Amino acid sequence: MALAVLLLSLLSAPAHAGSIATAGITGGPDSGAATPNVAAIAYNPAALGGAEGFQVMIDGQLSFVRLEVTTTRNGGIDPNTGAAYLPATARAMVPNGVVGLSWQAIPDRLTVGFAAYDPFVGGGDYTSTEKGEVPPYTGHQRYHIINTKIITLALEPAVAVTPVEGFHIGGGAAYVIDMIDVLQASDPLGSEGILAEEIGMDVPDHPYALDTQLAGSARGGHFMWNAGIYVDKWDYLRVGASFASGGTFKTDGDGSVTVPEYLSTVEGGVTVPALVSVEFPLPPVARLYVDSQVSDKVNLGLGVDYQMWNVCCGKEDGDIAIGLTNEQGAAIGPDDGVTIEIDAEQYSPRRLWNSMNVSQLGGVQWNEDLWTGWRLMYNQNAVPDYAVSPSNLDFQNAGFSLGARYDVVGPLTVGLSYTKYFLFTREITDSAWDLRDGNPRFSPELPYKASTNGSYAGNVDTLGFRVSLAM
Repeated sequence: MALAVLLLSLLSAPAHAGSIATAGITGGPDSGAATPNVAAIAYNPAALGGAEGFQVMIDGQLSFVRLEVTTTRNGGIDPNTGAAYLPATARAMVPNGVVGLSWQAIPDRLTVGFAAYDPFVGGGDYTSTEKGEVPPYTGHQRYHIINTKIITLALEPAVAVTPVEGFHIGGGAAYVIDMIDVLQASDPLGSEGILAEEIGMDVPDHPYALDTQLAGSARGGHFMWNAGIYVDKWDYLRVGASFASGGTFKTDGDGSVTVPEYLSTVEGGVTVPALVSVEFPLPPVARLYVDSQVSDKVNLGLGVDYQMWNVCCGKEDGDIAIGLTNEQGAAIGPDDGVTIEIDAEQYSPRRLWNSMNVSQLGGVQWNEDLWTGWRLMYNQNAVPDYAVSPSNLDFQNAGFSLGARYDVVGPLTVGLSYTKYFLFTREITDSAWDLRDGNPRFSPELPYKASTNGSYAGNVDTLGFRVSLAM
């Protein structure tokens, strides 16, 4: 029988980035497709055409994510213990930001730049040593992720050309470093509490007796591009539009599969060194921002970021490809001391739809040295209700960002920002778990790959800083 030890941990963890790294965190509260600073490389390279002289920027953000998940799967009763499911909590600290430079190589005609930024992050940390728990599990999370971290780092050179005054075109090509670390546990038989005698196994009455753990770390990379236009002919109306390709997250690495003695020919169980690969597509993103200098001191703007998940993801034949073999490249099985055979290649679809981030931006230049700004945001989730699960959290949320920058001396500017997201609570009442028979969205076969009814709530706080030089 196949062992889907990794599928549930990755079904849509990437979509979780919609709640953590929404557009507007990278580069601080004033950044977008119509903002002429170094962060434009991430949003709209054409806006570099409005950046004068030589600029260097370090803008770093750290998000503190807190999630709480309940479930009513199986009537709210853990089939292994007979007790009510405990709320599961996730805690994660997620880095985000942009570091780069720009240079107006030919005045009013050509600007070049380079930036490193993370376009995509995801995952969550459900590890726990709470009293009464069996580390590293927290409640029902043993059937999903324990700890998954996904981080990407784009290295992008970019160029902006000004063919006529007030009109700029630009583009960039990036190599994206892909990184994933995962710790996951699941019942490899997918029995979800089926009595041992019903499956013909001599297993003690212990809720985690059959749990198998996968630990893995994989690295890789892919290419993407970003292009756009920027019009700043008039102060009362500046417009930026861009399109960023999606690309495919692609990694290979090492890991291990730890199997309990009840599924092993080795006394006490066995840990098998493994080769791990993870591959899945990422969505293209279209952006449109407008900005107006309504007075000498005040500017106001609006922006939309549209993530086209349906272009890349959600295919029924599976758009997440996972490889899991022993060190010799063969399927893990009896030759490794495991009584069952683990599929060497596994596939799973993500249930995603297109999503959108809407922002209202503004700023006040109080004097030559002090600027303050804000951003109001609404972010639409990418995951439909029936596909929500503890390892697939992408909330609708609304939030704000506040920032201030001060010209310390000469070309040096420092700034601080705070961002708060209020995540809408998701109440799921008709999940695929409860619609097994005749449900076209998920297979009813064991192991079940389905969401669970329940409540999903959380919040995100982000602290940021900026140091920049403009010469």
